[in-house]
Amino acid sequence: MILSWTNAIGIAFLWACIWAILLTCYGLDWKIEWMKPRLWFLYVKKKLNKSNELFLHASAIPSKILSPLKDLLVSLETGKTPNSSANIGQSYRKRIEHEINLLKKHDITHEIRIAYPKLPETNDKKQDFTHWSDAGREWREIVLQGAVLNRYLNKKTGKVIYEDFFSYGALLLRQSRHIRHDEVGSKNRNEEQRFYSQYQKIVCPSCGAEISLKGNETHCPYCGGYIKSEFFDWQTEDLLIYQESNPNTPNYLLVAATFLVFFLPAILCFRFIHNDYFMFGTAFAVTVILAAILWMCVLKKAARTEGLAEQIVRYDEKILLVDINEAMNDTELTPDTLFYSIDKLLLKAVENTSEQTTITVQAVLHKLILQNEHQINCKNKKTELKLYRARYPRRMKSKGQAVFNEKECPRCGANFIPDKNGCCSYCGYQLLLDNSKWRIVSK
Repeated sequence: MILSWTNAIGIAFLWACIWAILLTCYGLDWKIEWMKPRLWFLYVKKKLNKSNELFLHASAIPSKILSPLKDLLVSLETGKTPNSSANIGQSYRKRIEHEINLLKKHDITHEIRIAYPKLPETNDKKQDFTHWSDAGREWREIVLQGAVLNRYLNKKTGKVIYEDFFSYGALLLRQSRHIRHDEVGSKNRNEEQRFYSQYQKIVCPSCGAEISLKGNETHCPYCGGYIKSEFFDWQTEDLLIYQESNPNTPNYLLVAATFLVFFLPAILCFRFIHNDYFMFGTAFAVTVILAAILWMCVLKKAARTEGLAEQIVRYDEKILLVDINEAMNDTELTPDTLFYSIDKLLLKAVENTSEQTTITVQAVLHKLILQNEHQINCKNKKTELKLYRARYPRRMKSKGQAVFNEKECPRCGANFIPDKNGCCSYCGYQLLLDNSKWRIVSK
């Protein structure tokens, strides 16, 4: 059978569609919730524009998770920093105060709204933060997933100056506090929590009532007396707003690539091979070989990326994101920069020595530049960074006498002798160079 170019292209197209559909249905794992109509997100955005009700009334999420996040969002919206600087880590405090000062100066308010928030699968079962310990501090973080609206408005006119809407967005909150193993006498986190809980109850010096202390300062609800506790609890280290990666994206690319691999060679087979059996047999053989090569290349690339991550001791991409954002404070936090963040990380290379790990990453730098006349411009730039960190970050190297000399804490001002982890024994501030942090290699 001799086919014309038109017939050959038509049959090849049908041939490629059949194989692409088979791959779609049986070969790949699809996340159906990520394939909802975009019109639904326009409805959500309209609701978020009017009210923050959907967030504040998210009763399915425990208040212990919502409360610290809402306090921080209210601070951004009202332009008021939390009552005590001890509630915010040094690095993030520098960024949030910089932003709030710029917002006040230009009469702008920053609103963050999230619709239908939910916890990731890893946190949904326990309904709690993810906890870990590192260098004398206990850390916790939580990610809220949902439709996120991040916008800046003119206070006087209410006009939206700039906004980002993430249909599948996320808010990440990370906090830390000092672990006092000496007082607790155990490494069990539940016992540590019992130790910390004694600081949440305090007797009012004015009327003698026992009250719950949610921060390091409050007013007595019975007599109105001002109460200040010098014990510092959870401190916010970072708040990230980002668009989650669509898990179906690799599938879309594979289906498109498979379609082309089956379509283009099949046109030549159907056009120039005249025997029907030999025509389809050759088309099948050629396309299967090409598809196998394609899949091998894709899997090899994925394995290479996973292999790089496995070469890094205790690698966590979210921790790397936080450390990069902190390391770029001095260079990116300019007078006209309202906000910046790093996302879309891709590991390119890993180099290990006996003492140090050096990595090369590709990332996208997202910046909001505040210009005159209340204009905010967004700039996204691909960048490549080289960073280093101790290869085994839990090993504390500095244990000489100099570490234990009495000094003044840069956070709370107390004179003290650091504990065995190099932390202030009064407020828990980490004084030593934290060898678990990624730092940018200076050029």
